Amino acid sequence: MASVDMSSTAEIKRQTIALYDQLPLDEEERKARLDIRDQIIELNYNFFGFVAAHTYINNSSISYEDKVQSCLSHFLECWWWFRWPVRYRTDLSFSVFFKPRLGEMIERELNDVKYSVRRSLCMEAGAQIGKHWGQVKYEDLAHVNLPADKLNALKAIFGTLYVADIEDHAMFLEAPDGRRSEFDNPSDKYDTIEELLVHEMIWREARLTQKMLVEIADMYTLDYAELKAKLPIAERELYRRLQEALDYKES
Repeated sequence: MASVDMSSTAEIKRQTIALYDQLPLDEEERKARLDIRDQIIELNYNFFGFVAAHTYINNSSISYEDKVQSCLSHFLECWWWFRWPVRYRTDLSFSVFFKPRLGEMIERELNDVKYSVRRSLCMEAGAQIGKHWGQVKYEDLAHVNLPADKLNALKAIFGTLYVADIEDHAMFLEAPDGRRSEFDNPSDKYDTIEELLVHEMIWREARLTQKMLVEIADMYTLDYAELKAKLPIAERELYRRLQEALDYKES
């Protein structure tokens, strides 16, 4: 394979698109082009590490290397999806298309306890101690007042008592209110910088810091200064949508 200057994100992106442009229209014929698949993996190897590093796994036995291997394994299952019409959008960049899909696949494979169960219980605990649900730790459980069954479920999630069974904890999930919100399942369909930033804030469940903006600029090959300038607009838009969702729920 030809050598690549891995310091040039724009060049990696250009060569990746050029490789996908060589693929045939027929799906089975695309799958058979393993030579192109391997070149795509080599070009974007750092991207798979990025996805692994930014995918949280609630399993203490899983290492960063495990997540990288899982990411690569799942990419082999779906690498030919990108840039082909009907089922998938064709106007997304390689990283925007694959990051949420691969992250979800890694979570499904490696998480001991389903994300939705952990989030629901940790939010309830975090509300009592003033912490974001993702920052709740086992040590915090001594300072929360929860029913014994929920407390035991949380201890199981943190891996201190036993391997939790998803069916045992389904009762603790909130029932849907009849309308799915964009905040439950944020779309990857956005056409402006502001929409991208709104999507990132929903996905990360936090306001974007300078470090996060740098990561986004590097990942999507965007101008950091433009992202920073658009961030206040995106924050106001997200606040407006949250208010609308809250008004709907209260009504």
